[in-house]
Amino acid sequence: MSSQNRNSARIIAALIFMTPILVLISSSAMFYSGYTPEGTVNKGTLLDEPIQLKGLRLSVESGPLDQEFPGKWSIVQFVSGDCKENCWETLYTSRQIHTRLAKDSSRVVRYLITIGDSNLSQSSVERIANDYPELHLGGIEKNLVPETINAKIDNSPYILFDPLGNGILIYDATLPSGELLKDIKKVLQNSKIG
Repeated sequence: MSSQNRNSARIIAALIFMTPILVLISSSAMFYSGYTPEGTVNKGTLLDEPIQLKGLRLSVESGPLDQEFPGKWSIVQFVSGDCKENCWETLYTSRQIHTRLAKDSSRVVRYLITIGDSNLSQSSVERIANDYPELHLGGIEKNLVPETINAKIDNSPYILFDPLGNGILIYDATLPSGELLKDIKKVLQNSKIG
């Protein structure tokens, strides 16, 4: 082997050896300088500080929240007053998503929570019983509603809670149902709990 070939082989070997070290140094420098990548892969809005389910003190008529800490992934929808058009659309969307989860649907429960003293009308309760039999109903005191939810209340927001009771993602009715389905499938696939 000629000296020129040996030198080029050494250079290639040095580049191969140095590549992981350079990646490690540059990523550490970006991390400690405060750089964070923009955007996320989830379609809902990631909450800066998770909403603690126990802190909400929901009163529910049935479902896992009635007996114990959730233990399942929970889609909790909030409504102020009677269920209007956005509310019905979101209920329909969450039901379709639940159905499309197929074998994983048993890992997810859904709730409709009314805020304050405003209750659902009798016709809404009957419609829910007929059209959404797996939906659990409940309520929350107005002063316990986090500002994150209040800011989106006109769009019938719903929050995805993990099995430990942490509200991590918030959605509103403007999000296409396929996007929420992707998020839920992703968390169920990567979750070891619930």
